[in-house]
Parts: sequence; structure tokens; C-alpha cells
Amino acid sequence: MTTIDRLDISIHDLYAKRQVMVEQINQQFRLQEAQTIPAQTQILNLNPELTQLDILLGNIPSNNPWAFFLPPKAKLRRSPFVAFRVASSLGSLEEQANLFYSIQSLKTSTPAEEAEKQAILECFKQLDELNEWMGFIFGRKGQFLQG
Repeated sequence: MTTIDRLDISIHDLYAKRQVMVEQINQQFRLQEAQTIPAQTQILNLNPELTQLDILLGNIPSNNPWAFFLPPKAKLRRSPFVAFRVASSLGSLEEQANLFYSIQSLKTSTPAEEAEKQAILECFKQLDELNEWMGFIFGRKGQFLQG
């Protein structure tokens, strides 16, 4: 069983250092003089201060508005780097469907041409599936932004 007299000397040194730090804090904040301040005294501090927990966690609340300007009245142009569907260079969805049906109706004479035709048709089917996925993702993103 360990008692206080059997502890390592470094424990006593750390205790003494902590006591000195506590005394310095008491002197710095004048805690001995705090008893003389009447209870009716109020100090108004208009500067907002973060709590110690917010400082430790890095959570800094902000009440700033999102923008200081009105949105433009003209219709916004979409960024060329953001697309709502895959391979938009193939035209609109109707043009893409017409292209799919025209490729499907092509006659082939060799098995190699037939394999190429099937590969292209599979690519179109995959593009349709990817477009559906992107529509689902953008729909969920819109739901998230709303609520």
C-alpha cells in the first residue's frame, strides 16, 4: 500500500509548482479582494466572449449574414464544370434517345460490327443509368439543403 511518505519526490515538486501557479492566479485576478466588492455591483461587458469549451473544441459561432448583396435579376448561367447529366455533349435526352434507336436499327454484316454495335448500345444504357443516379443524388442534395 502506498502512502504519502512513500511517493516519489517529483510528485511533491509538481504539487509545489501547482501551488505557486494558484497563488499567481489569485494575485493576478485579485481574488482576495473579490470579497470586498458589493453584490449589487454589475459590470456590463458588451464584447461577446467565447466559453472555454468553445475555445478548446475550436467551435467558433458566427452570426454573420451569408451575403451583403441582392441576387442578380438576370438568369444565372450554369457553370460548365457542373453538369446535371453524364455526356451532355450527346445532345438533349430526346436526341440521345433518337441516337440510341438509330444505332439499334442499323444493320450489321459482320460479327465484329455486331459486337461494336452492342458495346455502343450498352454504353448508352449505362449513360441512362448514370443519369438516373445523378438525378437521385441531386434530388437528395436539394432535400438536404431545404431541411
